[in-house]
Amino acid sequence: MGVAIVSYNTAGLLRRCLQSIVADTSGPVLVVDNGNDGSAELVRREFPGVRVRVEENRGYGAAANIAMTQLETPYVLLLNADTELTPGTLVALTRYLDQHPRVAIAGPRIVNAGGVYERSAHHFPTPTSLLLHARWWPGPQSRAPLAPSDQPLWRRRLGSLLGSDRNEWRARRVDWVLGAALAIRRDAFTAVGGFDEAYFLYQEEIDLCYRLRADGWEVHYVPAATVLHEGGASTSQRAIETFAQFVRSTQRFARLRFTRARATGVRAVLGSVLLTRLALETARLASARDGAPRDRIRERAAAWRRGLAVLRERSES
Repeated sequence: MGVAIVSYNTAGLLRRCLQSIVADTSGPVLVVDNGNDGSAELVRREFPGVRVRVEENRGYGAAANIAMTQLETPYVLLLNADTELTPGTLVALTRYLDQHPRVAIAGPRIVNAGGVYERSAHHFPTPTSLLLHARWWPGPQSRAPLAPSDQPLWRRRLGSLLGSDRNEWRARRVDWVLGAALAIRRDAFTAVGGFDEAYFLYQEEIDLCYRLRADGWEVHYVPAATVLHEGGASTSQRAIETFAQFVRSTQRFARLRFTRARATGVRAVLGSVLLTRLALETARLASARDGAPRDRIRERAAAWRRGLAVLRERSES
């Protein structure tokens, strides 16, 4: 199994990711560098056995497609740069794909920096599920998350409880798995044309899984392997614009894969949630003290305004 990493201005995290990979495999490893923070130089200097390509940033899907064409292994583990492998990950995923020839994508168990399970196996979205999970939409964070050791005990226990899932340790067929770590069967990936590069960021893995399922392939959640995921390392660098990409990509997926009525429902959910959030931030701004609190509120409000502007776009994205 080959390993491919898409990196965007995350040199420090990329180093940790590569350290975990080279300790777990002797197979080919490729980094596609979309950024300009010196990541390519770091790879060449510290990981001479790893190939690196510097590319214009045309989005995650485009970079991933480049990686898949460059690696010639039957399977490729596609990773975000803010991930780390646990020992045995590649062996476990290779074995699973060998034993399940109709599985096109195997998604490992994912945990966050605190070791808490991050639910990564999902059903395809609907207007209702989008509304129910609106609180988890990406967007500007009010502050950087606390390191696990700095969190109070009650918060760590609550995080463990919220992260628990009775299906956490059960391998199974699912609709789609989180794109932070995807073990991909090359033949299936090629058969459906790879990632749709019209998705610059967000929803590209959902769309890929949808097309694979439609073509008769299967997508499985595989907890035999565990990957650590920092989360948001690249997207937080330009939070307002990346949130706009979330809205744009969600609309695109709905247009392409849903009935007209359901796509209209998705648009209505997006609009109602964004308007509600903007109203709440406007109310908070009126009573917030000067300084950082007001700046964070303004940033969140700007993101919701930007999302509403994207909803009004008429051109295809």
